[in-house]
Amino acid sequence: MVILFVSQSVSQSDWSGGPGVCGPVSTWGNTFCSADSSAFYEFPGKLRLKGVFRTLEEYLVDGSMGGYDNNPDIVDLDMDGDKDLLAANEPSPDALYWYENAGCGSFTRYTIDNPYSPDEVVAFDWRGDGDLDVLLSSYPSEDLILYENDGAMGFTKVVVDGDVYPPASQSQGVAVGDLDGDGDYDLVATTIGGGSIHWYEQQYPNWVKHTLMTGQGDSYDVEVADFDGDGDLDIVQAARTEVYLFENDGSGNFTAHTIDGTTSFAFNLTVGDLDGDGDPDVALTDEGAGSVILYRNDGGLTFTRIVIDNTLTSPYGIEKGDLEPDGDLDLIVADKFAQRVHIYLNDGSLGFTKTTPAIPNRHYFGVGIGDLNGDASPDILVRAGLPTAHEGLWWYKTVLKYEPTATLTSSILDAGVYRRWLQVQVSFSNCNPSAPGKEIHVYVRASRYGSSWTTWIGPYVFTGSGSRNLNDPSIPGSDTFAVESFRYLQYRVELYANADSTLTPILDEIVFTYDPLGNGGDLAVGEAGEGKYGVRLEGRVLKVRGRGEVRVIGVDGRVVAEGVEEVVVRLKPGVYGVSIEGRPVRYIVVR
Repeated sequence: MVILFVSQSVSQSDWSGGPGVCGPVSTWGNTFCSADSSAFYEFPGKLRLKGVFRTLEEYLVDGSMGGYDNNPDIVDLDMDGDKDLLAANEPSPDALYWYENAGCGSFTRYTIDNPYSPDEVVAFDWRGDGDLDVLLSSYPSEDLILYENDGAMGFTKVVVDGDVYPPASQSQGVAVGDLDGDGDYDLVATTIGGGSIHWYEQQYPNWVKHTLMTGQGDSYDVEVADFDGDGDLDIVQAARTEVYLFENDGSGNFTAHTIDGTTSFAFNLTVGDLDGDGDPDVALTDEGAGSVILYRNDGGLTFTRIVIDNTLTSPYGIEKGDLEPDGDLDLIVADKFAQRVHIYLNDGSLGFTKTTPAIPNRHYFGVGIGDLNGDASPDILVRAGLPTAHEGLWWYKTVLKYEPTATLTSSILDAGVYRRWLQVQVSFSNCNPSAPGKEIHVYVRASRYGSSWTTWIGPYVFTGSGSRNLNDPSIPGSDTFAVESFRYLQYRVELYANADSTLTPILDEIVFTYDPLGNGGDLAVGEAGEGKYGVRLEGRVLKVRGRGEVRVIGVDGRVVAEGVEEVVVRLKPGVYGVSIEGRPVRYIVVR
């Protein structure tokens, strides 16, 4: 028996549609229509119930972390599908670490290097070789450092610039992006002490340094984004008493604009579309004024200054993320000397509701955000401490109050010919295996001709990943799948939260399998039938003759061979489809 996967991995394009909208009849994809689709949330590759923010749940990553005010980074550094951590510690010891995620927010620390006075860190694929390298700002003799990844998490140090702005400056903020439009990554770096900003044009293996501005006072942070919508990346900079935007002409030539000249101690930046109008806005912490400020992008390099909060003690780190999630970006701010973390929930129209979770008092300053435990909602990473007191690197699970249940119905799946349907398989993310009550129910109905259908058969109940036989005798009506073949299939998915609605099942993938040697015109191994279109299988050599285009297709949709009127191809063992002149596919099995 050969298994054919009917539906591919769930993705954002799969879980689409909306109330009353179903996909085309002939498709292997999953388009959904449902009256209560608003109760579902789609995350890249996952589907779960929607929820509203309730609280944070604390987990320690590394109790020895602390030091100064650099932000940790959340990134899949080893590219294994879950989010790892990058963080620099200064002082005692000065170190650059990465933390490998075991998949549910459990981390193992590895040392990349022990550079003197490390600060901001960011990961990107420097050489375009498929793995992530690390960029670090440091001080004093190696201001800008690249750590090249060998693909096996071994790192080689490359000094980009030993002194970003001599003689008495310290490299601070860093960012990466293709600034000159030549297809590779360039770098941006700012300094404190000299108050400067520079960009580094990549001309591998060298870098050409361009100075944008000096003498600004301490410059702590920098980000890149296309602020004017012209297709190239611009630069925004927090320079203590001013916020600058450097407009790019597309070739790496920049014009400086002042967004705000009234800040007291502009410190940390985050960039994202907070008002949902399609262009990036800028959010900023002004440590000196105790403020969180939003610069709404109105287009044409015009920004409106909106003070979200001016009651904080010492706001340092800031990040954006859809915490509930409800489709808009919220803000997370670390208030260092108040020893609190504040969350600003966005109503979608830049109305922010402030909440301060009841977590222990610490000197929080660096913030990151990302899904650390695979539950399809963003979690918060915060580092805390003073230069003389390390208070640790912590992550906080975002606890939501979920919708209790919701239902989605698939579009109609067309197998092309009659099939003996065998199993339904569900992949079900679960980092809380001991918590009962989270379930996925699947109902199935089938049709031979697409006009009359069986009743909905089910539920096939899943409390975790697994498979169920469609002819399971414990399911009333399922014996239909044991005695009859069908061309069309449709299914319904129901998700149920646990009893107090604080945990939701997370659907990664739903797959149906069938026996390709069911009836409906398949050719068995060794069957040399000339057939209507002249299809012959001789051992593993397939010969197809017919008028017009001839195609041989693998089960993954890849065209194995094609030609006009005739194709002769030697095949590996497997299942293949044969199509002549665009007529319905016939399947053949090669052993």
